[in-house]
Amino acid sequence: MGRYSVVEPDQKIVEQLSGSRNAIIVGCTNCANISIGYDTNTPIFQIKTDEAGKKTAKPVAIDIEAKRLKRLLENQGTKVDIELHSTLCAAIDSEDPEILAITGLPPSFKDREVDALLALTCSSEGLMGVKRLVRDGVKVVPGMRIVGGHEPVLSYDEASGNVFADENRSEFKRRE
Repeated sequence: MGRYSVVEPDQKIVEQLSGSRNAIIVGCTNCANISIGYDTNTPIFQIKTDEAGKKTAKPVAIDIEAKRLKRLLENQGTKVDIELHSTLCAAIDSEDPEILAITGLPPSFKDREVDALLALTCSSEGLMGVKRLVRDGVKVVPGMRIVGGHEPVLSYDEASGNVFADENRSEFKRRE
């Protein structure tokens, strides 16, 4: 079962990032993406096929939300970048960043010139993983909170290439 998380209210995010000049939004393309897609009835992924017939999946819901929050924060005077990664909950620190890339793990953000990071992840393992990847002194702000668990069943619309959480067959259980 995955972590069912919801985005914190805009005002709370703005207040927590008040005074930040350079921030990065780091989004989870797994549980957080699925949760946002389900709550907003937005595609979770879009499947594309290249000329060689190879299929790739681009996260959609988390990307839309990250871009919305980027605009919100930039209107407050903060310069914002966005990075989306899977397996943030499995983030491992390494002295050799190349090892992280080779193994498919999220990269370290320790060399980034930011003073804050907004984590669009679950508020447990994903947030802990992100905290491992930043240098001391960077403020890490949780942008989501866990409200329950989910067992999504995905449906694919071949015409559009969109993948959704099937509302009739998925289970999203809220504890609050």
